[in-house]
Amino acid sequence: MVMGSYSFTKVRWWMAAILIFSTCLGDVAGINFVSMEHYRGPDRGFEITLTDLIAFSLLVSAFMRFPSKIKWFPLNTVLFMVLFGSALISSAVAPEPLFSAFTLFKMLRSYMLYLCVANIYRMGIPRDYIWGGYILIGVVVTVLALQQKYLWGIYRIYGPFDHSNTVPIYLNLIMPVVLLWGFCDSRMSMQRMLISVLTAMGMVFCVVATVSRAGIAFSGLCMAGVFCILLMYARSLRFWVASVLIAIVVIFGALKSYDTVMARFENAPAESEMARAEFERVAKMMTREHTFGVGLNNFSLVMTSTSRYRKNVVVMAGEEESGVVHNVYLLTSSEMGYLGLIVYILVITRFLALYAWAFLRERKSMDGLLLGAYCLGFIAAHLTGFLEWAMRITPVTYLFVITSGIAAALREDLIFKRKYAMLPSTAG
Repeated sequence: MVMGSYSFTKVRWWMAAILIFSTCLGDVAGINFVSMEHYRGPDRGFEITLTDLIAFSLLVSAFMRFPSKIKWFPLNTVLFMVLFGSALISSAVAPEPLFSAFTLFKMLRSYMLYLCVANIYRMGIPRDYIWGGYILIGVVVTVLALQQKYLWGIYRIYGPFDHSNTVPIYLNLIMPVVLLWGFCDSRMSMQRMLISVLTAMGMVFCVVATVSRAGIAFSGLCMAGVFCILLMYARSLRFWVASVLIAIVVIFGALKSYDTVMARFENAPAESEMARAEFERVAKMMTREHTFGVGLNNFSLVMTSTSRYRKNVVVMAGEEESGVVHNVYLLTSSEMGYLGLIVYILVITRFLALYAWAFLRERKSMDGLLLGAYCLGFIAAHLTGFLEWAMRITPVTYLFVITSGIAAALREDLIFKRKYAMLPSTAG
């Protein structure tokens, strides 16, 4: 792959598209070394995925071909280093350092992926291939959802993942980008615009088919956010045509799924809420009692083996091994202490704040509007974090890293264009 990426431009472009798409393949495209499959923490081995291999190949070939263009310390690198440092401290006090090592290894791979994607425009990769990667994700997950829903009769589809709750946070990261891209890119043909809009609608269908209450709500908010952006800054004939199409699809879909969704809202098991509350109570105890947390990726182990934590669990008391608290922020603070939580929040909010500011400054351009759509996806993902720990699952982590890197490259490109436009002309 390294030589193909180095030698052939089109190969490099397609590898970038497959890099993005590969995140939706789940366990099919990954191998765990020193695997602990029965452990119920987020990371269960030294994992290598197809995404890692492509990112490594693109980085090596870029270093060989464009050594002077690579930006080795992209946006937020210092905060990433501080987060990794706090993870090392947490790992040092962990009762099972091997479990911590699994997550540390993933953090290093995630930064390699971010470094690759943050330099994606410096490698000369056209945006059409980024769009293509998103479209491939939407098409494949939608086909799986249709198969699981209507051929297999599964009540809550799970797509390519282990659990249905992973699907909404994963797709909501990119659905607003795909939807807005179809509206705003004037270079797109009408056929590609329809593909983009229908793919986004397919992603919304997938979320609805999981019957995840929060996922459905955040999908709706993302769509509303996209339409607000477009109404304010990008109304056009394309917008009105696609709006009518979306309105028809949404109305039909709402009528078709109304009974199922309402039944889920009205009959959600009380035990689920009780179990979440119990785990959150224990996570807060861990945070108070351990300055640097109980150890990275060690929540499940400590919860299972420590009687003073275990006795707080009533609803899930029959399980031999505990899972993890659903709130990703409480999970972070319980495993890494307040320091880890603060740094983690700084990382995600700095991304969001800088991209939102760039959107507000450049909202009249397509690139600026895309940054606004990325912000919507980030907001949905981070709010979902109060209800789910899915941000720690590798496909979701990787897609968040990829979207953050692409948005960082987009922001840098906008800053460069603004500075270039402000330079005095030397003509004449």
